Amino acid sequence: MIDGDLDDFIALTHPQAVNREALREPPAARGLGPKAFLATAHWLRTAFSDMSFTIEEIVVEGDLVVTHGTMSGRHTGELVVWTPNGEVERAFAPTGRSFTVNHAHFLRFRDGVVVEHWAVRDDQGLAMQAGWIPPTPAFLLRCAIATRRAKRAAKAASTGRA
Repeated sequence: MIDGDLDDFIALTHPQAVNREALREPPAARGLGPKAFLATAHWLRTAFSDMSFTIEEIVVEGDLVVTHGTMSGRHTGELVVWTPNGEVERAFAPTGRSFTVNHAHFLRFRDGVVVEHWAVRDDQGLAMQAGWIPPTPAFLLRCAIATRRAKRAAKAASTGRA
């Protein structure tokens, strides 16, 4: 997620792998396989710099691997949240603030590669540490502008004008 490329994701991800967390991510992240998982990585890299993931515990039970740890980074780019229909819902303007939050990831493996992923994340902790909540009027205005910009960019991309 931090710096892997398509070859890395091909080596680790089944062609039919599903990311059950992609519902609010860009449409490209909602597909199956390595390209969709890479799209999730690009989405995170766009919003967060200095990203790191630490794993504190790993549990293996059959084909299921569960990791518990933290994600940390700094919110330096717009984080665009998408609707289930694949439209821009809102964008969080960068705050420059750092965060460290707990994550648990569930990965199902087949033939040594990931076939399914889902997670439990502390999104409220992220929002508080990143300065999204409680929102200030200035932050709400910056987010409205970021959302308008993201909607225009998504429309241009869908019509081939990107």
